[in-house]
Amino acid sequence: MSATDRTLPLLALILVLLLGGCGEKKSEAPRPEPPAVPVLLGEVTARKVELVLEQVGTLTASHDVTLRSESEGRVVEIAFREGQPVRKGEVLVRLDAAKVRASIVNFEAQITELGARLENKLRTLERNRPLLEKKLISQLQFDNLETEIAEVRAQIAQARANLVGEEVRLADTVIRAPFAGVAGVRTLSPGDHLKIGDPVLTVVDLDPLEISFQVPEKFKPKFSLGQIVNLQVAPYPERTFSGRISFLSPRVDEATRTFQIKAQVDNGAQLLSPGLFARVTVITDVFAEAVTVPWESIIQTEQETYLYTVQDNIARKVPVRLGRITPEWAQLLDSELTPGSAVILEGKFASRDGGRVAPKSPVAPGGAKE
Repeated sequence: MSATDRTLPLLALILVLLLGGCGEKKSEAPRPEPPAVPVLLGEVTARKVELVLEQVGTLTASHDVTLRSESEGRVVEIAFREGQPVRKGEVLVRLDAAKVRASIVNFEAQITELGARLENKLRTLERNRPLLEKKLISQLQFDNLETEIAEVRAQIAQARANLVGEEVRLADTVIRAPFAGVAGVRTLSPGDHLKIGDPVLTVVDLDPLEISFQVPEKFKPKFSLGQIVNLQVAPYPERTFSGRISFLSPRVDEATRTFQIKAQVDNGAQLLSPGLFARVTVITDVFAEAVTVPWESIIQTEQETYLYTVQDNIARKVPVRLGRITPEWAQLLDSELTPGSAVILEGKFASRDGGRVAPKSPVAPGGAKE
């Protein structure tokens, strides 16, 4: 046997041994289980929740009128004090009415004179009627007498119309408050001459006031006449005023997709003033047993809103849809969570769906229902 023949079996044996060694698998060590995430738990609770719509508006007076002179004349009396209450029908300003009264006396005298003339002509007509029947006077004479009577009656009617006009002018020389309210700034003095249409003063009705605001069209079914609204103003930040809806616009603005609402606001104490900016709140929905969770349990990202519940120390991710939100709690809409369920408050960002957690304290007791 040659040297080459002896070498080949040896090389084959070495190759078999090498291949056998390469085929052996080393056993892997088991990976350690991740430690439980320490968490602080809160509780799902049920409470009464009111959904509130917030809008803004400006207070206005229900009645705000600038009185203007309806007669020409000299101011002889100013009977109001600016900024003070006035009663409906109260005299505010008087104009000189001497000429008007004289004209009234003149028309009354004309009516008396014309009345006497009419009575005389009527008696003459009756005396001439038998004479006409006996052909002692002509028909033309009798007809002329009837015409004169008609003319006198027309003159009396005209005089009476003139008298009524002067009586209206006389009434217009006395300017009265059209409603109870507060007198505005005084700009007149006795002796000033007013022409027809000149402004005299402004009267503002401060109770009730009116608030007008716009509401998105989707809330239209939530409003009705008489519904209560609340409002706050800057001068009284700790106080809430209330009113009732008095007007719902029958149409929706096509440009803004909103509709107008007006409410009457009680102002008996006259703390509010027209022109004040107000923040209006209206309750649109009431949930007697709403499901709520502590606000600290909510996680919000651009893609989703969710929280973690805990069952048997295992975290479970639960997507949620929020209703009303306060600094303390958030309402869950269409949620399957039940009151008493545990949710993660602290440690929520380190938790993972299906991961183990280690509560640091027992589930906190539920808050008082509102």
